[in-house]
Amino acid sequence: MSDFDASNEELEQLSLPEIEETIGEIQRRIAVALRALGEQAADEPGPEGRAPRLEVAELAARLELAALALAALAGGDTPVAEPAPRLPALAAALMYAAPTIPALLQRLEQDRRLLASLARTAGERAVPDDGRAVRRLLVESGLGAAARCVMALEAALERHAEDTEQEAGASDGP
Repeated sequence: MSDFDASNEELEQLSLPEIEETIGEIQRRIAVALRALGEQAADEPGPEGRAPRLEVAELAARLELAALALAALAGGDTPVAEPAPRLPALAAALMYAAPTIPALLQRLEQDRRLLASLARTAGERAVPDDGRAVRRLLVESGLGAAARCVMALEAALERHAEDTEQEAGASDGP
């Protein structure tokens, strides 16, 4: 799954319910990994300098920005491109608003549901080109971002397990 390509035509052929289901399954893996890391380890940056909690907050921010684009489409407006410069500020605000793992995971679930609801509404009202745009937005902002997030979290979980084993081995010394 490390070769995830959000522009994959096969993914864009999935139905909206299939995409929603897949995003939900990936988010369940995210929740398991983040809970297993725990509060302290969730804030420890990895080799790339990014903390697991930040990865999840950025995913939630992406889902919110995608939901705003879908809300515009559902309302009959032209969807705007995802405002990437706002992502860091929105992720930081989400980390402040949801300071614990359970709160952040609840926010992530709410954002996923919001995105799914707006995708259904926009999909029902969309002309064929807009229908593809809805699917592409879900694939890129939902599936792609969620897949990258879960991969980062699972890598952090592996590092954390290795560090814990090394600490336990060091304390068992003579």
